Amino acid sequence: MKQKHWPVPNSQNDQLPLPGQAGSFWEDRGDRRHAGVDIYAPAGSEVVATEDGVVLDVSIFTSPERLPYWNTTYCVLLQNAEGMVFRYAEMGDVTVKKGDRVAAGQVLGHVGTVLDLNKIDHRSPAYIQRLKHSGSPSMLHFEMYRTPPSTQEKYLGGNFFSPDKPDDLLDPLPYLQSMRDQT
Repeated sequence: MKQKHWPVPNSQNDQLPLPGQAGSFWEDRGDRRHAGVDIYAPAGSEVVATEDGVVLDVSIFTSPERLPYWNTTYCVLLQNAEGMVFRYAEMGDVTVKKGDRVAAGQVLGHVGTVLDLNKIDHRSPAYIQRLKHSGSPSMLHFEMYRTPPSTQEKYLGGNFFSPDKPDDLLDPLPYLQSMRDQT
């Protein structure tokens, strides 16, 4: 059996957001849909590769230049041997680079604080205001794709601005739950 690791060993709890809850996969956020699952953890918590793979890309994920209530965070796209792609996002820093081969459990970076709470006000989207009041501004945003994401034209900061789910986007909840069930 292939070795898998929980992506945030220091996550605040082992509860994952269920369908319809804040931070859940394909959560309806009014004008957008959430493309992954949020795993809440203290800023600075290690983010590790769930499986062996190759780093396809490292890039900025959110920044105040894109939306004023965002801090700068980063993402890593990692492809496993079967071609599945994982996006580890909203990280405060990254310890790998494009082309690196990584082992399951290897540190990819650390959880960042995605929201600048001082810049969230009544004009911010409702789900952002709820996050501010929940006291959970730091998390790993985790996405899964069958193959490397082909188009990201309606994509920004972990959300698709379309009611139509891309064919290659997968619900990461069953994958993550299977890891929790093994422990």
